[in-house]
Amino acid sequence: MENYSHQIDSAAQTLVNPTEAHAISSHGAVHEAHELPNWISIFTSHFPDHPASDFLHRWENVIFSLTIALFISGVGIIAARKKNRVPQGIQNLCEAVVEGLETFVTGILGEAGRKHVPFLGTIFLYILFMNWFGLFPFMKSPTAAWSTTLALALTTMVYVQLTGMMGQGFTQVKLPFFKRRFLFPAYLIHLMGNPKGIFGIMVIPLMLVLNIILEFGAVPFSLSLRLFANISSEDRLLLNFAELALSSKFLAFPFQIFANLLALIFSLVQAFVFMLLSTVYIALVLPHDEHHEHEEIVSGHAH
Repeated sequence: MENYSHQIDSAAQTLVNPTEAHAISSHGAVHEAHELPNWISIFTSHFPDHPASDFLHRWENVIFSLTIALFISGVGIIAARKKNRVPQGIQNLCEAVVEGLETFVTGILGEAGRKHVPFLGTIFLYILFMNWFGLFPFMKSPTAAWSTTLALALTTMVYVQLTGMMGQGFTQVKLPFFKRRFLFPAYLIHLMGNPKGIFGIMVIPLMLVLNIILEFGAVPFSLSLRLFANISSEDRLLLNFAELALSSKFLAFPFQIFANLLALIFSLVQAFVFMLLSTVYIALVLPHDEHHEHEEIVSGHAH
């Protein structure tokens, strides 16, 4: 009787996540399943000795990410080829999405933000489809892995910092004991905390270290961890409802549908939040009116 119960447990574990079942049978260690099985995990569990299994397992998230990138690129190419005066079908849909993204970005960054729409729009759509991809049978959301969200956050951080470096240019600064003004990179002054007066100069080392930690460390860390935590939690929620539906002989299947609808909404919200925060970070490093004026570091007055 105990042997029969063990066989049932093993079969259920294989149905929920074959990769975890293979790990149990191979190493004798129990690993808790945290997502529904995808075609790569099923393949590697049934063919563990196949030459492609190790490659697929190592590059699982990259494979799904590239699949989504190819899909988005294909849709964009098809829509761009149909240049009708009156947009229809996929062209109409794509133009509506682009127009909505452009309106949102320019509403925060102004007209100068139009050149940032391609990057921000791509980030939004890419994350959105990666979030949704795990809702399809035997697929996976790459954003449920921290390596994927960290790569997205680091890319955003590099883009934001390059935008600040190229956009702020140089400003004229008056230094102590000098009558003339000196050209200084406005981006570096931004990292120094826009010092003004003697006290501002004294805290430059502290502000420089703090801003470097915040902008080069805290920003990508918070962006990546927020997205990873939410999407991985969604995957775990979907897994729990799937287990509930199986254990109740599909009587709880309506709850599974409800969970999928919630995942659709939450995935959209997470993609939007990532784009919103990225837009705000760009706004913070863009040159403002005061950056076009002369910075008086000693006296604290601008001319």
